[in-house]
This record gives sequence, C-alpha cells and structure tokens, in this order.
Amino acid sequence: MTAVLARSDFVRAPMLAAADPRGFKEWHHFVVHGRDAHILINFSLNTEIVHGRTQLAPRVIVIAHDRRWTGAIERFGTEDLSVSPDFGGLTIGDSRMSVTPDGYRVQLDLPRHGIRGEVDFTPVSRPFVVNNQPVGAGRMSWLFVPRLRADGWLRIGGAEYRLERELAYHDHNWGRFWWGDDFGWTWGTVLPTERTDPWSLVYLQMTDRSRLRFHSQAVYLWHHDEPAAMLLRSAVTTHTHGTLAHDADCTLPPAMRLVVDGQVPGVPERVEITARRGADAVHAEFRASSYARLVHPSEVHLDRSTVLCETSGTARVTGTIAGRPLDFTGAGVFEFLHG
Repeated sequence: MTAVLARSDFVRAPMLAAADPRGFKEWHHFVVHGRDAHILINFSLNTEIVHGRTQLAPRVIVIAHDRRWTGAIERFGTEDLSVSPDFGGLTIGDSRMSVTPDGYRVQLDLPRHGIRGEVDFTPVSRPFVVNNQPVGAGRMSWLFVPRLRADGWLRIGGAEYRLERELAYHDHNWGRFWWGDDFGWTWGTVLPTERTDPWSLVYLQMTDRSRLRFHSQAVYLWHHDEPAAMLLRSAVTTHTHGTLAHDADCTLPPAMRLVVDGQVPGVPERVEITARRGADAVHAEFRASSYARLVHPSEVHLDRSTVLCETSGTARVTGTIAGRPLDFTGAGVFEFLHG
C-alpha cells in the first residue's frame, strides 16, 4: 500500500501552478478519529493576485474537538513555503508534511497559537483517486485514504493529546476553481468505534451554491484494506433533517465572525444517506454534535464569503455489501461547504 501511495500522492503545486496558476488550490487534510478527541490538520495552498502578480498563499490549520472545537489558522508568506525535490514534502513555516516510506509524517510548530506536535499516519486501506471533477467553472481532483493509523502527540494551548493507534482519514485535493463560485459540497468520513471492525465509509455530495441541486454524489465503502463498493449518483439518496440548535464553537480566523454571523444557515442536525445497487445496500445516519467554521473571502463576489463547517458527531451504518453484512456505530466528521 505504501508503494501505491508514494506513486500517487505528491505535491502538485510546482508543476500545475507553473502552467496556469490562476485559481489553483491544493490542500492536504488529515482527520484523527481519536477515542478522546477529533483532530483536524490541514496544509493548504491558495493562489492570490498581489500587485498584479499571482502567488501562492500557504496556510496551516489545526483544530481539535474535545468538549468543543478550538484551534487556529495561520497564514504564511510565499518565502515561508518550500517543496522537497521529490514533491513528497511540503514545509510551511516551521511545520512540515511529508510522504514517507510508511505513510505520512506531520510535524507542527505554530508557537503564536501554542500548537506543537508530531503525528505519523500509517495507511490501513488503499488510496483512491478521482480526477477532474467539475467545481463551479473549475475542476478539482482528489486522492483519499479512508483509513489510517495515527500515532504521536499534539499540544493545543493547555491541552495535550497522546495518540496511540487511533483511526484516521486523509484526503489530498488539488485543482483550479474559485471560492464563491456556484458550488457547495458535503464531505464525510465515518470510522467504527470498535477498532477491529473492518469497515470504513467516505461520503461525497457536490451541489450548486444554494444546495438545492446535486451534480454528483457517492458512497465509498472499504472492507479491511480493499474497496468493497462504490455507489454513485442516482444510486445514492440523501436527506437532511433540522438544523443543529447551537452556534459554532469557533470561527476561524476569529475576525471573520463579524462578517458571517447571521448569514450562514449552520449545519444539519441529522443526515440520512441511503445507497443501493443490485444486491448491495447501505444506510448511514450521521448526527451532528458540534462544529467549527472556517471562513474564506469569496473570490467571485466582494460581498460574500465561503464557509466550511467542520462538524463532529456520531454515525450508524448498516447494510449488505457483496453478501457481507455491515452494522457498526462510529465517529463521523462531516464538512459542509456554503459558498
């Protein structure tokens, strides 16, 4: 699996952005489904036009959910960004993400926010790649690893988390599109509470900005390290119920709270996903408990913002895939993008 990963997962920015950097974006996203906390780590690159020149704006995002979400976004200058010659390592400031012979290593050092840590992510399932999907007027590709093992430690402010054989999820996204264009999405990962349970689930729905019409949707299921089912488009039905009663735990960057409060509808209280193809059938229900908002100014409209709601909760998954029953409860992290 690590050989497949080394051939598939590498930093795209130096090659793709050199051809046409306008609208280019790339991020490496890790979610730890810990027994005591959820942890989200993101290394992102976003092109910006400054004084008529296009440049990459690197950011590091680290948030953790114990009783509530807390964390930080820190932006760096282009001079603080470097990519290793083999495209397997990305350094932003004093933080680094690298593809190793065993998986991924993430080293975090954000002293302004009291954040430090080192986490090794070892793949338990094979990666999967989706290329050139429409996102508004642009296109995006992604690679995801549904299940990894996380080992290491992380300190955020006064809280310290020790990670030992925790379950985790990783995705790597890249392409050219514009925040605020006519798109939205829901992206979710569900991993079982019982570590020996062999199933993993990833869910995706791409919509228009109003979230009234979907362009694509998919349920991906893994059994142990192999993909077991990929249920797409009309095979998937999604229903959302209610709105979570309380506000976001935090808004990052904090100053953007003044801009978006009262303008974002929040997150669903419950998401029901049903997928069926032939004899294969799965039903998943995600119940949200709390969320953090990550806000980026629209690149299309001066009076709008793009808001990503990182939402933690519990999930129940049942069904039958290739004659094998699945029935597990677990932790879910869903991302709802409002454009």
